[in-house]
Amino acid sequence: MRKNDAVVPVDEEALQLLYDAVRCLPAGLIVVSEDGRIAFCNPLADAIRGVGERVGHPVAECHPPRALPALDRLLERFRHAPADRDHPLVVERGGKWEVLYQRITGEDGRFRGVVWLAHDISRHKLLQQQLLHHERMAGLGSMAARLAHDIKNPLNIIAGAAHNLKELVSDSVAREMVGLVEDQVRRVEDLLAQLRELTRPLKPRFGQVAVNELFSEYLGKQPPEVRERVELIPLAEELQARLDPDLLVRFLDNALANALHHSPTVVLSLGVATEPEGEWLSVTVRDFGPGFPQEVLDRLFEPFVSTRPDGLGLGLTIMREVCVLHGGDLQVANHPEGGALVTGRLATR
Repeated sequence: MRKNDAVVPVDEEALQLLYDAVRCLPAGLIVVSEDGRIAFCNPLADAIRGVGERVGHPVAECHPPRALPALDRLLERFRHAPADRDHPLVVERGGKWEVLYQRITGEDGRFRGVVWLAHDISRHKLLQQQLLHHERMAGLGSMAARLAHDIKNPLNIIAGAAHNLKELVSDSVAREMVGLVEDQVRRVEDLLAQLRELTRPLKPRFGQVAVNELFSEYLGKQPPEVRERVELIPLAEELQARLDPDLLVRFLDNALANALHHSPTVVLSLGVATEPEGEWLSVTVRDFGPGFPQEVLDRLFEPFVSTRPDGLGLGLTIMREVCVLHGGDLQVANHPEGGALVTGRLATR
């Protein structure tokens, strides 16, 4: 091969390495010669386009008859287009593959052929969908924050009026009706508290945390009726980890509230695992209730999908966000022996 008008020798081993690199590319690659024949096709491109045994044959054989006029125009364009002209970018095969056509020229600028390069964009499209979902959720959060603020004052007035009215009426039926008003006001206040929890931003502030100590102190601050129902299985040895203790408290608040609503007892166990990707702290919450219905498992992390009639379905969403902010994830399932099983993984370094 030539470089700056000098011949640069390429040995057979280097050519084999180049061939293997192209063969193993995480992208589909087809090279079409200047006369429109397939000169090379790597395995992924073969899987996408079904080239098969047609290497050396005209590229038209890999296209349906209706596409041949467009193919001819494309090849003709490349033969005569300036080297600096932009090349077409197309999306094909149900939006899964993004395909780039690139003109090949020799060092003298002469047209030598065309490269067909396909990238899998399914993950990119999924990330786009998730971004759009997060944008919608951000809009919903802003609306919820405004709604909670606007409702709070009139709700306080209703609660105060009901309390004063209860002191003035002596009729048992009237007092019962006022009691119903107070109960429903408290219910709305609980819903508003959940909405405020959703809209409160999670801003991690990491520090070195003694894991067993943090979880023991958390349970120690809970009411006796909670402490008696939660069994903590700590780490075998104390672990100093880079975590945000406040976010862990929010994780536990939501996890235990959900579990204790459905189960008389809960097991909260801690584990640590070192993997090639890093060191992970696992926080597993197992209850002994009915578990998650299948329709809930199919729609996890959607707002307003809940197993509780008075719930907004935000607990799992907040727990997952805490895990993601720690570089981890949240896994939700039903235990084989019954009950729900929720495991948060958090990177510790």
